[in-house]
Order: sequence, then structure tokens, then C-alpha cells
Amino acid sequence: MKCNSGVDGGRNDSLRTALPHLLLLTSIFFLTFIARVIFSPLLPEIEKNLGIDHGAAGSLFLFISFGYFVSILLSSKVTELIGHKNTIVLSVFSTGIMLILIGTFETLSAIRIGLFFLGYGAGLYLQSGLATILALVSPAHVARGMSVHELAPNLGFVIAPLMCTAILLYYSYHVVLYSLGILLICVAGIYKVRGYNGIMQAKGMDIESIKTVLRLLPFWQMLVLLSLGICSTLGLYSMLPLYLITEHGMEKEAANTLVAFSRMSSVFMPLVGGWMGDRIGNGKVLGYILFTAGMLTIPLGLLSGIPLLVFVVLQPMVAVCFFPSAFAVLSHLGGSAARGTAVALCVPVSFLLGGGVLPMCIGFMGDYFSLAVGFSVVGVVTAVLALIFGRGKQLLAF
Repeated sequence: MKCNSGVDGGRNDSLRTALPHLLLLTSIFFLTFIARVIFSPLLPEIEKNLGIDHGAAGSLFLFISFGYFVSILLSSKVTELIGHKNTIVLSVFSTGIMLILIGTFETLSAIRIGLFFLGYGAGLYLQSGLATILALVSPAHVARGMSVHELAPNLGFVIAPLMCTAILLYYSYHVVLYSLGILLICVAGIYKVRGYNGIMQAKGMDIESIKTVLRLLPFWQMLVLLSLGICSTLGLYSMLPLYLITEHGMEKEAANTLVAFSRMSSVFMPLVGGWMGDRIGNGKVLGYILFTAGMLTIPLGLLSGIPLLVFVVLQPMVAVCFFPSAFAVLSHLGGSAARGTAVALCVPVSFLLGGGVLPMCIGFMGDYFSLAVGFSVVGVVTAVLALIFGRGKQLLAF
């Protein structure tokens, strides 16, 4: 089913009418997200296969995040050349190809290069996917359309470790990458044929809007807070299976199942975070939630047995509540002329730091001390910086 072209003609008045296309986009976001996080439950197998230490293993997420960072910054230029639909197709297809290629690589250097291009391919989707939703869904239904789309990463946190557990019972991690890669390529073909093809123009960042945003103190506060928020969710998720297996002696099946179970709350807890932001104020909620998430991270490196399992479940339940308020604040920075620029600058840098640099730091601390120390240190840093940067009249005004 294809929609008619045209900005107004292609905009559906009913969320129900737009739902088939919205679900297809959500499926694409789900698969490209899993392509980035699948290396977390696979990390112990990759580390064993390549004979690398924890620091080198953790650095793999830095290369994914760096590719994602570069891609988001440059995606508007790609979209200007080939349009939103073809950008989405290119994103899904290239991500699938890179997963298959990475599955054939046997050296750390080759895998790192492959992961950079994997992150780059996956990052091309975000701007075009969001723009397509805005064109598909009527203004009255945009929030609900976005909430459906945001199910993708939250479900991805749950499905990725379960999928790895099922396949690793019988096959190597290479088969996981091949299977996911082939699925992505097939979905790229489906979207090429059935995807929405409305006329949507991409607009890149301009120098004046960048200058406006960079002069804002709340932007720099949000850069620190969002980096810590991403580390509290994606960053810790990346290293958690490796930590549970190597330092607590869990079987990989049990570790991956526990990590999947701990992320089930992320499907509905952001709704609680959004409600808190509306009631208390988004600026105030940011510091409270991030401080609590940091305090719940510290015991991950101090406990064992049942108490550890309790905090493995509690920590992400709180941490995911951070993002509704964070994006609400970001979307208002710079006023109407520059608010898109604030998001475009802050999100990729925060992903690079919180999803790449900090997990690598945990890995290096695992080599010199232990991964437990790395988790606790990140918890302390998160709590302290939440107190420092989660304050200020400008930020609290949101």
C-alpha cells in the first residue's frame, strides 16, 4: 500500500490509516537498533574468539557510537541528495551488509572498521524516520505516533539478548550476525517497494543556529546529563552480560535472560517519566532521576547473588524515566529557530560519550582492577554530576 505524494495529500488524518506505514518504520527502527546493541550479549563470545581483553572488547561500542555520531551529523546531506525514503532504504540495507561482513571478520582491526560503518549505516535512519512520521501522521496524533515508534529501542533491549541466547545454544555468534543481516536486507527491499514516498525536504543546520545553541548554558548541561543518561541505559547494558559472566560466573544463557528480563520495564516506565515531567517540571526531574540511577548503579559493583539481581532489575527501571523529560527540554532549547539544531548537536555527541567512551572506560577499568569497580565508579560519577549539572535556574525553568 502506497501513499500519494505531496506534503498535505500524503498526510493521513487518522492514526489508524497511517498505522501500517508506522509499524513498518517501527520495525525498521527496531532492527537497526538491535544491530547496534546485539554485540552486548555477544561480547563474551567475541572476546573469547578473538582472545582480547575487556578494554578492547569495550572499545567495540566506541566504534559503533562514533559511526553513529558521524552519520547523524551528516545524514541531512545524504537526504538532500536521495530523499528520505531512499535514505531509509540505504540505512537498512547497508546495516544488513555490514552485519554479514563483520560476521566474516576474524581480526579486531577489521571488526572495529566494520562496526564504524555499521553505526554509520544505522544512524542514517533517525532523521528520515522521524521526518516520515511527521508527514504520515496528522498533528493531532503525532505524540501517539512517536510513542509507537519509541517502542522499538525499548523492545530491542529485551529481544536482543533472548535472540542471542536461543541461537547460541546451537550455533556460533557468526550465525546471529548473518541471520540479522539477511533479515535487514529483506526489510530494506520491502520498504523500497511498500514504504511511504511523500515529498519531504530535509534542511541542514546553519551556522547561526549552531552559534545560538552553543551560547546556551542549558545546552552544555544537557550534553553532560544526556551522556550520563545514555550511559546509565545503553552503556551499562553493553557491558552487563560480560560482567555477569566473567566476574560472577553466570552461564551466558542465564546472563542474557536476566538482562532481557531487567529491560522489560523499559517498555512502560518512560510513560511514568513523562508523567513526572508534566507534574514536577522536566528540568527538575532530570537531576532527580539521574541521581537516583547513579545511586542504583553503585551497588552493581559491590553486591553478588540475589541482592545483585535485584539492582540489575531496579537500575534500568529508573534510568529509562530520564529520556522523556530530557528530550522535552532539548526540543525547547534555542527557540523555534534553533531547537532542531540543539537536538542534532546534543544527541550524537551524547551517544558517542555515553554509548561509546564510557563503556570503553568500564572495560579498561576491568583490565586494571575489575569490571565491578568500573560499574561502581560510573555510578558515583553519574550521581555527583547529576547534582552539579542538574541544577541552575535556566535548566530548572523547563
